[in-house]
Amino acid sequence: MSDKLSILHISDLHRSRDYKISNSALLSSLISDKDKYTIKEALKIKAPDIIIVSGDIIRGSTSEDSTKATVEIQQQYEEAEDFLNKLTDDFLNGDKSKIILIPGNHDIDWQFSKASMQRVEKTNFMDELGNIKWEIHKQSTQSDSPMRWSWKALSFYKITDSAMYEKRLAAFAEFYTRFYEGKRTYSLNPEKQFEIFDLADYNLSVVAYNTCYNNDHLRLVGDIHPDCISESSLMIRELRKRGRLILGTWHHNTKGGPNDANYMDSSRLKNFIDANIAIGFHGHQHKMEVINEYNDVIEQKKITVFSAGTLCAGPSELPTGTNRQYNIIEIETLPKKKIKVNLHVREKTESSSFNNPIWIPGRIDSTNLSTYAFEIQDPREVDISTVLLDVERLMGERSYDKAKSILMAMDTSDDFVRKYLAECINITDDYDAALAYLSAPQTIQETIIVLNAATVTKNKSMIKEIIVQISDTNKADPSVKEIIRKAKLQLND
Repeated sequence: MSDKLSILHISDLHRSRDYKISNSALLSSLISDKDKYTIKEALKIKAPDIIIVSGDIIRGSTSEDSTKATVEIQQQYEEAEDFLNKLTDDFLNGDKSKIILIPGNHDIDWQFSKASMQRVEKTNFMDELGNIKWEIHKQSTQSDSPMRWSWKALSFYKITDSAMYEKRLAAFAEFYTRFYEGKRTYSLNPEKQFEIFDLADYNLSVVAYNTCYNNDHLRLVGDIHPDCISESSLMIRELRKRGRLILGTWHHNTKGGPNDANYMDSSRLKNFIDANIAIGFHGHQHKMEVINEYNDVIEQKKITVFSAGTLCAGPSELPTGTNRQYNIIEIETLPKKKIKVNLHVREKTESSSFNNPIWIPGRIDSTNLSTYAFEIQDPREVDISTVLLDVERLMGERSYDKAKSILMAMDTSDDFVRKYLAECINITDDYDAALAYLSAPQTIQETIIVLNAATVTKNKSMIKEIIVQISDTNKADPSVKEIIRKAKLQLND
């Protein structure tokens, strides 16, 4: 990972019905704000390298007319796709491998959940005294239960068509495939509804979860299919062998008030900690928040979770005292295995309109602070043998520059790392890298490569330094003798 990485974290893009904003106005406001925080403001923030969109791409439809609902949803996804394409072009030079998208509860198409259920006859769930049968009630409270209670109808409904029920994210899946131009697809199988975005250039991976497992028009709670947790944990294990910093993103918040039911159980954070996810990103609650969750207070294993506010909601959808918000998170690698994390909150000004917002430094919770910085222990540990297999594959594909960048981030005192690095440096004629990494040559190959680099670049001071460090054994080699002779001629010029 480069020394400092910047992540743009936006969420809840669903447009307000009453306070509409066009794509051009929204994009223009974000570009203008980027100019402010990267150039004009006293506290400079690095321009985003990655974008995380933590759900609720659209508003959805509550229409009982299925044809009308389908048209509404399609139009909303077309609008969102156009915005996200332009955002990617302006912020990431069009590189869609660096933008992470996940669904939210607004992306659940209720027409399919309604069509998948049948009303349960009262005689099947009420006893002779008019009370709900205990076994029916108990079954309905299970996370994977097909039973749903409707207060409006004062009746139970049962999912009888699982295939229909799983189409709740069909429109999102179609949008997802279009946006990523077929390079990524989204499964309608809830067991497979997670994605891993491995960003090798930044030495990190983002695990993107769907928290709308069994979420529908009668069940608002957020959850993740257990298989997604277990399968992603195994994949994370392999990514950590490659030295990746693991981030996670999902939609639902993990706490709520006594009358709330539309959040995810906080026990999922324990799963994330156990899987070694260091930082989490979510939305849903329409306000910025920071949570530190500990799994083991003795070992101090924890996850830090950032919630982003909503980018497009109207005033009636905002918590009291909160404006539209988004976050920028800087992650910086420090010496002594430390990582510095800097959260920056951006917020719509009180005086700017909802259809032409102006963004300024925002507030973190109830403070007047717009920035929150802290350090964490760098959890990355590299399994050299696993990484060298990747290096061998890249070299076999003649991707020497990629292999070289991986090797330069590793322990260059390791004999195998140095061997491969010297080969990549030699093939790519990277004289600067030769002088930086091989200036104290240990082998004949290294001696020839680095002394040749110093000679070609006419770096006399390096020539003198290298010659002094060449061992007597290596000096006896005919090839080394010849390169030393040429180098000394350079010194006499």
